[in-house]
Amino acid sequence: GATGDHVYTFCYAAESEDFGAQDAAELDMWVFDHVKSFFNSSRSNQTLFSALNEEKVVLFLHLLGIDTNGHAHRPNSREYKENIKKVDEGVKEIALMIDNFYGNDGKTAFILTSDHGMTDWGSHGAGHPSETLTPLIVWGAGVNYPQKVTSQFFEDNFLKEWKLENLKRLDVNQADVAPLMASLIGVPFPLNSVGTLPLEYLNNSAHFKAESMFTNAVQILEQFKVKMSQKKETTLSFLFTPFKPLSDSEQINFLKKTRLYIQQQKYDEAVSLCKTLINLALEGLSYYHTYDRLFLGLSIAVSFVGWTTYVILVIIKTHTNLTKTVQANNKESTVLFYGFACVGMIIAFFLLIQTCPWTYYIYCLLPVPVWYAVVREILVIQDLAASLLSLHLGQSIGFLLVCTLGIEILVFSFFYRSTLTVGLLVFAGWPVITQLWVQAKTRALIWTLLCVLLAIFPLMPVVGREPNIPMVIAAGLLTLFISCFSLASLCKRENKYRNNEDLKVHFYQMLSIALSTYVVSSTHDSLKNKQGLPVLNQIISWMTLGKNIFPPKLL
Repeated sequence: GATGDHVYTFCYAAESEDFGAQDAAELDMWVFDHVKSFFNSSRSNQTLFSALNEEKVVLFLHLLGIDTNGHAHRPNSREYKENIKKVDEGVKEIALMIDNFYGNDGKTAFILTSDHGMTDWGSHGAGHPSETLTPLIVWGAGVNYPQKVTSQFFEDNFLKEWKLENLKRLDVNQADVAPLMASLIGVPFPLNSVGTLPLEYLNNSAHFKAESMFTNAVQILEQFKVKMSQKKETTLSFLFTPFKPLSDSEQINFLKKTRLYIQQQKYDEAVSLCKTLINLALEGLSYYHTYDRLFLGLSIAVSFVGWTTYVILVIIKTHTNLTKTVQANNKESTVLFYGFACVGMIIAFFLLIQTCPWTYYIYCLLPVPVWYAVVREILVIQDLAASLLSLHLGQSIGFLLVCTLGIEILVFSFFYRSTLTVGLLVFAGWPVITQLWVQAKTRALIWTLLCVLLAIFPLMPVVGREPNIPMVIAAGLLTLFISCFSLASLCKRENKYRNNEDLKVHFYQMLSIALSTYVVSSTHDSLKNKQGLPVLNQIISWMTLGKNIFPPKLL
């Protein structure tokens, strides 16, 4: 996507990126070998040689092999540790070769970092420190020397593990690497960078650092101003609320003060003021990025509440005798339809005049048909209200308390999974509470046992250090075992059930469970033996994913 002809790229084919069929460390060796070949070829290519000897040259090496081995074989595996050795040796050779190429002129800076970490079992994507913390090692031209310290405190044990307690550790955000690189080669900060220049990494004068921080502050402030302008243009004037801590007058005041401090050679004060301005500008950017969050969140919440209400009404209507089957008045239905249609058009017009993106229309218009469906069931709502009002006060209060407790358990389960166990144990005792135990003892006993068995799982750890394949297979086999008993019970009742749709769905679900269990077991064994992902497993997996789009009756 770069303009001009100043960017040179070269990479291997996508087919080479396999997570298990071969040694992924070869991907890293491929990079090192081609970089060496690239520099060697410049000695017989005057154009390339001249380009490499220009100022402000950036060489970017992407080492994917070590990431691939981490995913495929886990970070504590022999393959991963051997890959580390190869990368360590490769970095040493490349750094030495570059220094020799430029005659050891001391004008090259090196940055080694990573885009993410990894859990002990080779995954990332959550917020655990093992996944979000990455190394950053910088050396060479323009880079400060390590600073010795007597003591420093960090919550992790990395310094102790690496025996670096006596050297000052300087943590930064990943976004800060971009302005650091720009500063080291002397180019403007990237236009949309939200990083703060880490001054501690720079070996330069106080004046240079102050000017750099001032430029950094202005660059981020400009993003804030553009974002504010964009949001102001797409919001009705009487609805727009600006970010008050960084008004126009405050911006001018910050810039004037900082420039004055630099002129007076008060560089520390200037840097401190720039950092304050950067933090405010970043807060403002976040404010405008999430400006519509409350509005969209309410729309989504209204949709979910409406959908939940509709499902409850349909269940009450079709599976209870609380309601009377009375047809709705056609005239009232027509008025109701046009009323909700008008509401939808008003919302669409409101979004149109604000030039909102198409996704906003989905979020904001979705509640209209959902609540239209709810209001159409007004007779069910009236019957339900009448039934509740006819109950004794104590019963009504008890009913509301049970509903509230159930909702609270679901909410708490987002933060404490063990609360699901409480809900499942309540379900286990449901047959006894409702006297269903007397009517169907066998079914009630099976229901209670399965609920108690299921209640154990929320108490188990979410992610272990190693995938527990035997447990997955055992769960699949147990499910099949129970399904067989259920199927036998269905078949013994009456012959008419043999052609029943429920019987077909039962067979289909059992087949899906059997295939899924096989795929998990087979894939794990194949990857463990470095044989790659079997084609049959890929076909089964894609078919399993695709069939979920269609209802069972269509299959």
